[in-house]
Amino acid sequence: MKRKIIILFYSLFALAGIGLIVIQVVQTNRTAAISNNLFNISVNNAMDNVIDELNRMKIEDYISQNDRYKLLKYKRIEDINDRLKDVVRENTDLFFDDTRIQPNVALQDSVIPLAGAHLSSADSAAINTYNSLLTSRNKLTRGDDYYDRFVSELSAYVIDNLMTSSTFNYELLNDIIVEELLDNGIDIKPNLGIISSNNNEFLYCNNEEKKEEILSSPYRYSFQPSGLNNATEYFIVLQFPTTLLLINDYNKIYLITSIFLILIIFVLFSVSFRTILKQRRLDEMKNDFISNMTHEIKTPLTNIGLACEMLQTPEISTDPTNLNTYLTVIDNENRRMRVLIESILRSSKMSSKNFNLNFQDVDINAIIEDAANSFRMQIANRQGSLALHLDANPSNLTADGFHLTNMIYNLIDNAIKYSPDQVDINISSQTQDNSIIVRVSDKGLGISKENQKHIFEKFYRVSTGNVHNVKGFGIGLSYVKQVVDHHGGNIDVESEIGKGTTFIITLPRL
Repeated sequence: MKRKIIILFYSLFALAGIGLIVIQVVQTNRTAAISNNLFNISVNNAMDNVIDELNRMKIEDYISQNDRYKLLKYKRIEDINDRLKDVVRENTDLFFDDTRIQPNVALQDSVIPLAGAHLSSADSAAINTYNSLLTSRNKLTRGDDYYDRFVSELSAYVIDNLMTSSTFNYELLNDIIVEELLDNGIDIKPNLGIISSNNNEFLYCNNEEKKEEILSSPYRYSFQPSGLNNATEYFIVLQFPTTLLLINDYNKIYLITSIFLILIIFVLFSVSFRTILKQRRLDEMKNDFISNMTHEIKTPLTNIGLACEMLQTPEISTDPTNLNTYLTVIDNENRRMRVLIESILRSSKMSSKNFNLNFQDVDINAIIEDAANSFRMQIANRQGSLALHLDANPSNLTADGFHLTNMIYNLIDNAIKYSPDQVDINISSQTQDNSIIVRVSDKGLGISKENQKHIFEKFYRVSTGNVHNVKGFGIGLSYVKQVVDHHGGNIDVESEIGKGTTFIITLPRL
């Protein structure tokens, strides 16, 4: 799949994902706006019911239980006073006739008939009624002095200062509001404040820390308790958490969950798409490997087959010189096949989790020199050169000599393969701090920037189409990378098309 198509595909999917997120945000904001409107309507309906209920209540329903008892007691006393006045008004001749009765204190004490006074049964009944009422009032007031104080205090306490926090039953008001809110589908307890309309002074607040928020709240409702003598207007003010006014928790969780799921889908898509591309590349590499392996094995098998046919010819089988020549061909081709097979097995073994290196003290300069000597004849046959600059000192390190030898061997072999015209190889070593740096350079074909990203992948080879002018399975550099990694080192490549390649290997000495 071409790079442009991949970029276009990813761009379209990203735009679709962003579009879904935008739609979710817009829809959530619309839902939040609708929810806020419904919330406001529900609050207003609940508070309308609260105000109606307050208007139906009597003054004694507003005040606290202790003050309610005082008020009812006061009303009972006032009722007795009215009845006393009625008795006196209905029997004026009797109560203002000091020849028949003698009150100790007018209308404040019992009435005593004078001795020898002529009283009718109606007069006696009036006197008894009056004295009974006085006795009842005296029991309630505990005497004249208490009665005077009680009336004075109660009048100022209840009638003039009903809205004080010690008198008004704010707990009852709070319960009524919460109950009405619940009936309208709101299960959030608000912060409650009662303020006067004159100066925004708080008469009551159930959360002292939220006074500023309560004063600025839009949920303000006017009411005036019935039974008051003054015309002061009061406001019930509710304040809800700010988040409820912007977006409720459900919508917020819904939005976050939607975005999270969209991101998960995008990640899964990316992983799946990359896996498909990787599998496709692996499939291409596998086919390349099979094609290369078939080509590499076919050649020695063909040569061995031809040599065997020639050996079956009587003229050749009886000639020692020809016999030795063809046996040498078979032996060389057999060795070649063994090397190919060992390369594959070595790479497979290196990839195993149970693989262990045999660390020992080795000389990197000696390893490089031994590996280079194996190629000098081959390079000489191509009129090439192999220069060594082994300046590492000290040159010893703790490593697996066998695999280091194979690593250098693979790098030299690669340099020869990818130098189609003239072989010109330079190998150097130097000690830097506590590491040894090995450079293997050639002046061959070079490697493009794109291919440099993949040359250390197993079975990866720079594509040459169906032309097998460079032999190999694509496991040499992968094996080199594995050896370096197992030694805790690092490998870099510097290359330019048409100018050659340099592999730089850094190995720790200990």
